[in-house]
Amino acid sequence: MSEVVNVFRRYEKKFLLTIRQRDELLPLLKQRMAYDEYCPNGKPYIVRNIYYDTKNDDMIRLSIDRPPFKEKIRLRKYGRFDVQNNEVFIEIKRKYNGIGTKRRVMVTDEEAAKVLARQPIDRKSDYYSNQILSEVAYLVKIYHVVPTVFMSYSRLAFTDREDPQFRLTIDDDILTRRDCFDFTKGPSGQPLLEEGYVVMEVKVGKAMPLWFAQALSHKGVYLTSYSKYGKEFESRIRKEIAEDV
Repeated sequence: MSEVVNVFRRYEKKFLLTIRQRDELLPLLKQRMAYDEYCPNGKPYIVRNIYYDTKNDDMIRLSIDRPPFKEKIRLRKYGRFDVQNNEVFIEIKRKYNGIGTKRRVMVTDEEAAKVLARQPIDRKSDYYSNQILSEVAYLVKIYHVVPTVFMSYSRLAFTDREDPQFRLTIDDDILTRRDCFDFTKGPSGQPLLEEGYVVMEVKVGKAMPLWFAQALSHKGVYLTSYSKYGKEFESRIRKEIAEDV
């Protein structure tokens, strides 16, 4: 495993693809890009997330209004549900005027539970980890966050061979739930996407490579605004309104 990177700064672009569009793009991606370290032998890996928010969903309500600045807090764990590990990332995701940043620190499950319950943990050995943990503690304090949404999905991830700042992920089998926040329980929940669709995210330092932009145009793939957590919240609100009618 390579050294953990704590801070990311990049533009993030989202695309909603049909299965056919994904399958047509994959040969080109495999030719121009390399699978990332989490994809052994080109196989997808599982990403599990727990999003934290206020009891009134204030953070995601603000986010879907598309303000110039927004932020979210989540826990993220990689790997299969049936393979236990004690490593989890606490992440702060922010976006300001279209530029996204992600600040994360790897901790144990026990440490994450303490931080999010506003309890102290032992200091880490590096400056950035301690700084990020301080930021998390501050956000937890001012927002009084609680676990809100569990989300899991299957991910293929690629990195450009010539430009390591260009990264691409394709997420499928996205499931969400609000009744169980245990990383070991699953996969289970409500499908987020309509059948036959996947979400592609592109992370770039400045601009997408020309070959990739041309491929998107040729395949009829267009930029969209898409937030998994945002879509889950909107779907839940629509369901509640329909039940009240």
